[in-house]
Amino acid sequence: MVLFGTVCMAPIGEDVLVETWRGYQRGFIRRSGRVVDPERELTTSEGQAYALVRAVWVDDPETFERVLTWTRRHLQANNPSALPAWHWSSDLGPIGAIRDANSATDADLWIAYALLLAADAWNRPAYRARALAMLPRIWEDEVAPLGDRLVLLPGPWALHEAPVRFNPSYFLPFALRRFAREDPDRDWSKVLHDGYELLEDTLSPVGLPPDWAFLDPTTGEVVPVPEGREVLTDFGFEAFRVPWNLAADHLWHQEPRARELLERFRWLEERFEAMGSLPAVWTWNGQPRETYTYLGLYGCLLPAWDVTNPALAQRLLSEVVEPSQDGRYWGRSDDYYAQNLLWLGMALHLSPPRPPGLP
Repeated sequence: MVLFGTVCMAPIGEDVLVETWRGYQRGFIRRSGRVVDPERELTTSEGQAYALVRAVWVDDPETFERVLTWTRRHLQANNPSALPAWHWSSDLGPIGAIRDANSATDADLWIAYALLLAADAWNRPAYRARALAMLPRIWEDEVAPLGDRLVLLPGPWALHEAPVRFNPSYFLPFALRRFAREDPDRDWSKVLHDGYELLEDTLSPVGLPPDWAFLDPTTGEVVPVPEGREVLTDFGFEAFRVPWNLAADHLWHQEPRARELLERFRWLEERFEAMGSLPAVWTWNGQPRETYTYLGLYGCLLPAWDVTNPALAQRLLSEVVEPSQDGRYWGRSDDYYAQNLLWLGMALHLSPPRPPGLP
């Protein structure tokens, strides 16, 4: 098995990732290459992006090509350099159509990054060309100078709001590193540097990143949340991807800033040690917003705790993650988001690969 073109896993890890990938293909990926969230019967560019990344990770070029082809035809209007529309629905017209043509930056970064990884893993120069065609559009539409900062916007729509919204979970530092190497005409390294500064500025007093932060459009500085929108700053279904992103950048690139920010998540480690579980959503200042738990959060915390508290990561694995697996799924078999985040968390936990092309 090939993991991002470099590292092979031990058989037990291979079995887990392969079997759950097969389950995901059966439950969520149509023969056409369309990825479907069955709970809501919708397709997003995020879902297509996760499938592309996972296909590279398990060395599945056939599924990668099917998902990529559907994405180009239906979300990019057959223009490989276009940023994909984020929301497609089968409810519109006899064969379905785009419901919202706005792009989503996290999906766009993941897709371009997956194309570069696939080009390396399978020696497909055409994939690299497609990624390089997307990067100028990402730069033009989803990176903005705010004061002295180059800010990664959640989408082009964000500049039409004041204050400007920022999503910390869309910051994929490992992808920005690769873009800086592939596209030296644009200052991706500054986007990376400023993104780390901005992420640190958004953390709450207990070290939790918010789902959304708000920035002054002139200075790029974090500003107080507008009245009535406090719930947007919860540590919830957007923000709990942040520890996975930081763990990947630390494990793949030995980034000290990633390790330092992961140390700020010690507060959640203490909560888990005391309670044996974690509510899915927390307020910005560390109060439970909900009482239920969510497996996707644990999937993101697993590789983060591998970095900061390996013993607790093993406890999380043995007490929560492994008991939740039933054959090819974790928890509810129709929970698209949890299946993705658990799989990515397990993949990074089992054998953190170095993306190809690194010295």
